[in-house]
Amino acid sequence: MDPKSKELLNKILEKEIIALNSEDIEFLRARRSYLKKSQLTEYDAIINPKEPEKEEPPLYVAKKDQTSQVEPVKEDAKES
Repeated sequence: MDPKSKELLNKILEKEIIALNSEDIEFLRARRSYLKKSQLTEYDAIINPKEPEKEEPPLYVAKKDQTSQVEPVKEDAKES
């Protein structure tokens, strides 16, 4: 790595993770091969962001969510 890039990498690594901007993060991602194992572990969440899981629709409908479309049966007049 050239001296200028190494200096910039060191400055980025001195910052708190929360203080990193998008350019810093992209720089770290591009140069992840230069990081030590401990640094890879520390910066894993920003170097390898996880895709948010898509919420799957339920496979069933709970009884409370079902509406009854059936009308109640009316009792006929008593037979004599």
